[in-house]
Amino acid sequence: MDALTAGLSLIIGQFCIALVMVGAHFATRPERSTRYWALAAILVMAGVLMVVASRRFPLLQPIGSSCLVFGAVLQLSGLQAFYNMRPGRLEWVIGSVACVSFFVLVAADAQIYLHLIVFAVANLALFAMSCRVLLAGIRFRWTFASVLTVGAVLLLMSNNIIRIVLAITRNPDLVVTQSPMGIATLYLVPLGGVFLYATGLLLLYFERLVDDKNHLATHDDLTGLLNRRAIVFAGEREVAAAIRHRQPLTVAFVDIDFLKRVNDSLGHEAGDQLITDVAKLLSTACRNIDLVGRYGGDEFCLVFPCADSDSAVLMGERLVKAVRQYSFRDQHRLTLSIGFASLPRDGDQSWASLIHRADLALYDAKAQGRDTFCIAPPQVQEPL
Repeated sequence: MDALTAGLSLIIGQFCIALVMVGAHFATRPERSTRYWALAAILVMAGVLMVVASRRFPLLQPIGSSCLVFGAVLQLSGLQAFYNMRPGRLEWVIGSVACVSFFVLVAADAQIYLHLIVFAVANLALFAMSCRVLLAGIRFRWTFASVLTVGAVLLLMSNNIIRIVLAITRNPDLVVTQSPMGIATLYLVPLGGVFLYATGLLLLYFERLVDDKNHLATHDDLTGLLNRRAIVFAGEREVAAAIRHRQPLTVAFVDIDFLKRVNDSLGHEAGDQLITDVAKLLSTACRNIDLVGRYGGDEFCLVFPCADSDSAVLMGERLVKAVRQYSFRDQHRLTLSIGFASLPRDGDQSWASLIHRADLALYDAKAQGRDTFCIAPPQVQEPL
């Protein structure tokens, strides 16, 4: 493969990448990250086209190199936006210094090796910063997309290190158009690295979309807790595990006392805020292994694995006290009514039976004046 064929392959490949990135930006919800990545792909495509054409039109060399460097800057900015990090200034300084250097070198008629060194050093610094942002954003949550993206960045960094070494040693393979090493270093490896990098970025984005969709399907919009479907599914799973391993388990129904008073006096928006505050209090008071969900309206459902009726007493005291000490907007004292039910050793051990007994215990707590908790008896006698 000669340099022209390799260059055309790089142009076609980058053109396809640009189309995919632009399409991904418009096909999904518009965000800064995809906007940056789409612009980066367009810049890199234009830069590759001008660098390849610069063999006939040398004045295009500094313009094309500047586009490639600023393409890397925009990719880094997209990563910062994707991980909600503050945008930096250093990358723009690096890009600006490299751009000015390209034109100065052309004006001074400097050797091509100096141009290659400046280009490789700038890209190496930008890709190293991108790798740092990636590692900070991933936070040890390694997925296929994150491994692919980090691997692509490391490949591009290695390619630029090789370019720097070859340029410093003035290796003729770097400028000889028919040299296999030069073609691989200047065209083939960058093509593969950029393609993998763009693919990794898209996979990272779509991984987040899937995670967000799954979160919306299982969590309550208002409180962020598990929704009714999710808490029922998780509760049934915990009940099955408790029966299988012969371990205790307790569930609780929680109801906010006199929420209607807050809605009538302060409005439903204030009532929603009160529900959110109670959700936070419940989550804080529970253990890490406990499950907390919003069952509907002002009712919550809690699942306590490995907790028997004695543990329920302690948990009930803790929950009632935590909410009792909190005053909504410093004028409305909050209280809870809670009904507990523990998994019986014999009899009906189904989730439905457990929830029914907890619901009856909740009504007992309300009948006793609220601001308290009740524990259901081991079994409920069915009426004859």
